[in-house]
Amino acid sequence: MAGMTWISDRESGIRLLWGELLPDAEVMAPDELEARLSLGERPNAVVIDGTQLLGLAPPIRAELVSLPRVLVCTGMLLVSMPMELISGPGVAVLAKPFCVEDLEAAAEWIRGVPTAVHPDGVPFGVLVQRRRLRRPGGRLLTR
Repeated sequence: MAGMTWISDRESGIRLLWGELLPDAEVMAPDELEARLSLGERPNAVVIDGTQLLGLAPPIRAELVSLPRVLVCTGMLLVSMPMELISGPGVAVLAKPFCVEDLEAAAEWIRGVPTAVHPDGVPFGVLVQRRRLRRPGGRLLTR
């Protein structure tokens, strides 16, 4: 996607990971993101933490989710997120924890690659990732 992409997450490790996947993006802490949004600055695409998105003032939040590409990375249960935040045409949700395949598909989607497809064969932009079930002890269950 031509233009500016912003990455912001409350977890510095997640910001670093996305910064490596999207080296042309601007990586910023949540307070910097809020300051820039308050000044009226807007990116063309954003990768943002779900809790952070919910913490923004409603008018700014509404403007943000109307961007061409918004990727919400969240550990929150999807049912606890307001539908107007995750149902926009340019909004996709990536549930934490995520795997390499999800990250690669999400990075292609945020770049605007028209053929960005999740490994399940579904276009990434219309897919809300499922949480991966875990066994007691934290190991992922495989399909």
